[in-house]
Order: sequence, then C-alpha cells, then structure tokens
Amino acid sequence: MPFPLDSLLNASFSLREVIAGPGHAGAAVGFGLALAMQGRTAARPAGLLWVREAAAVAEAGSVYGPGLNALGLSPNTCIVVEARSLIDGLRATLEGARCAALHAVVLETVAPIDLTASRRLKLASEKSGVEIVLIRHGARVMPNAAQVRWRVQGGPLMDPDGRRPPTFEAVVLKSSSGLDGRSCIVEWDHERQCFSQTVSQSVDAVPVVGSLAA
Repeated sequence: MPFPLDSLLNASFSLREVIAGPGHAGAAVGFGLALAMQGRTAARPAGLLWVREAAAVAEAGSVYGPGLNALGLSPNTCIVVEARSLIDGLRATLEGARCAALHAVVLETVAPIDLTASRRLKLASEKSGVEIVLIRHGARVMPNAAQVRWRVQGGPLMDPDGRRPPTFEAVVLKSSSGLDGRSCIVEWDHERQCFSQTVSQSVDAVPVVGSLAA
C-alpha cells in the first residue's frame, strides 16, 4: 500500500521549497537535490543547474563529492554556480528555468524568496517544463508561490560518507493535499531516482517561525 506522502515525495511540481531544520543544512541540500533529480528519463537526461547564494555556501559548506555520489548525481550533469547575492541568484535561476536543455534548477539561499520573485520563477517553470527547487537555510518563512514546502533534517540513518542510502526526516509545511503537518522518514534510491518512505506520522507542532501555509 502506498504511503500517504508518496504523491508529494515523488510527484512533479513547478516550484517546491525545502527549509533546513536547525543544524541540518546538509540534509536540506541533499533532499532538495534529490527532489530536483526526480523524473529524469533516458529521453531527457538533461542537466541540473545548482545556484548557490554566497551566504548559503558559508552556511552549508562547499560541494561534497561523496554526498553527490550517494544521491546518484554525476558531475557531468550538474552545473554549480555561486551567486554573490540573492538578486544574482534569482537572475541565474530564472535564466536556467528558461533553458530547455536543463531538467531542473536548484536555488540555495539564506534569505527568503518573496511572493513576486517566486511567482516569476513558477511561471517560467510552467512555460518551459524545467522544475525549480528552492533550498532555504534559516527558520524564517515568507509567503511565496511554492506549491509544496518541506522542513528537513537528517534521518536517524544519515551517513555522510555515503555507505548507506541518504535518509531524511521531512515534515510537510505547505501543500494542497491535506497532508500538512505529516512527518515521514525516507530513503533516497539513487538507482531508481525516487524516495522510499519508511515511516509516516502526524506532528502536533512545527517549530518554524512565520506562516507555514502562505
């Protein structure tokens, strides 16, 4: 029987957002990259553009090769760009979203993405078919156009050396599915390019500052 969150974990969306749990920047990055890798096919093995705001690099650290290998992400299909500011990052993401040679674009920031900027990204994604995933370090949540929002931390079996499948604990903060407030522990299957859910439960409170449903 499918788990309740399968439709959110493995479905395609124009714009998704991942909020890092306190002290779990690396897990949020891994989860966000995994979301962006979903749905790649032999007919469209197109690359991934990963745009990193300079402040986000300072928060999460440099790109870690073994971690990317554990996700099944090849350097040959991943372009990493460091943006000096959020404005530069938004510009690069918008250009990437308009590029049919890409499968997805990931924007990693510290500052929240507002409603106007996120709507612009979502419209570009809908027009081109290039999906966008926002990864945010910091607890503040700002209303935006993301269709699904997650808060993520490393799961109990998280292994930074990549000897086990990457494992995440994720909470739904925003969706249109009625699953808001659901928590799950999932593993990423890099061979099948999908999540395998291991535990699903309700959570009574989500300790994130700001509006969760905007």
